[in-house]
Amino acid sequence: MKTSKKEKTNTYAKNDDKELLLRLRAGDQIAFEEIYHKYKDRIATKLFSVLKLDDLVADALQELFFKVWEKRQTIDPDQNIGGYLYRIATHLALDHFRKLAREQRANAAITFTPQEDDLQLYQEKFDKELFQLIDQLPEQRKRVFMMCKFENKSYEEVAGKLHISTNAVKDHVVKANKFLKKNYRKIFPWVGYIIALHALKDFL
Repeated sequence: MKTSKKEKTNTYAKNDDKELLLRLRAGDQIAFEEIYHKYKDRIATKLFSVLKLDDLVADALQELFFKVWEKRQTIDPDQNIGGYLYRIATHLALDHFRKLAREQRANAAITFTPQEDDLQLYQEKFDKELFQLIDQLPEQRKRVFMMCKFENKSYEEVAGKLHISTNAVKDHVVKANKFLKKNYRKIFPWVGYIIALHALKDFL
């Protein structure tokens, strides 16, 4: 069976990323710079979709790559770099809103912003509603989403197992995320953005 040009490209990209991570773990600054230039624009776009301000995005991006360098020796070279960076970006965005909420509470400028105890109290109910929403996804989209988000498989791995293209996998994940975020807020209209982001942080 012949390997398509597209499949070869995906394999090369995956191997290149693994090599970069191995070099990064060894303290190679050039590998770090390559990762930075390869992914910074994509990560910045994701951060801007949440933070909405260029200055906040720049600060978060700087902190993100500082964390990557700081924790380089603990990075798993077999993982998907993009997914790893996106997870850090999501946590940084969440931290920003938590900090903002604390400042707003201190100034008595908001009507309701849940604290950590509130987040723990509501988490069980949120998780239940979230999984009910996931069950509403079309069967193939649900399978793709579960494999990517719960089994931490890369787009290439999911594509290979389900015999679909990586673009199809990405499309399923994007549409699933959009559906979940839209309907999650409908179920909890009284919950601030911070709680919604907290509950969905592992799926963004």
